[in-house]
Amino acid sequence: MMKKTAVLVFLLLFLAGAGEGAGWYNMYTGGVWNNPGSCLIDTMIYNKTMANAALKNMQKNQSQAARPQKKPQQVPQARPTTYRPSGKPSPVPAALARTLTDRKADRDTMTAFFKEALANYGDYARQAKRPNDLGLAMAFFFGVCIGITTDNQVDDPAIFATARQMDTVLAEQTGVASAPDAKKEEMAHTLACLATFALAGVTQAEEEGNSEGAESFRELARQSMSEVFGIDVNNTRMDHSGLRLLD
Repeated sequence: MMKKTAVLVFLLLFLAGAGEGAGWYNMYTGGVWNNPGSCLIDTMIYNKTMANAALKNMQKNQSQAARPQKKPQQVPQARPTTYRPSGKPSPVPAALARTLTDRKADRDTMTAFFKEALANYGDYARQAKRPNDLGLAMAFFFGVCIGITTDNQVDDPAIFATARQMDTVLAEQTGVASAPDAKKEEMAHTLACLATFALAGVTQAEEEGNSEGAESFRELARQSMSEVFGIDVNNTRMDHSGLRLLD
């Protein structure tokens, strides 16, 4: 389970006052969702084939960097992949809610949940001094999915180290740099919402002693990692050096 450092603080703030949130939880243990976010994932600028290749290349470069060098080499740090926020309400919460349930009352509840999740994630990103940053959203998503599904203890330094790696990964993808701000913002919001949804579900289910429900949300995290990035969480490791793909 993830350590409850700052990455969890914003989650716990709205879980404590979820109110109606406790009402929509039990329905999801019956498998109401059907590949949450797939309608948005299909439009993502950073598809799973590109991501997997880029991350494999990152791993290769990491291994080479670990070998002794004749002369120290300074590698320029890539700039974060930021986007200009639209200033309008994000369409992601409502779009994700529609993939989860057909009932209007439940869609409204889920939309409100995702809106609050985005607001609190935005606070987290600003505290990390990486607002409107696709690399941090990716690292947050990785950290949550890995943290709730494996024995890997993921904390903030691991997420921030991974975010710096993602700066390099994203900088190498010309399609990302040239993508419209709206697309980058959409992806960042989708990743933050999916991660928070899975984390909130596991947290609430464990508090209620519902092991089956917790496993359902863990499966959602595994599925999301596979669908978005083609990565098996069991073949990953996150620590203060960043993200590693295991052989």
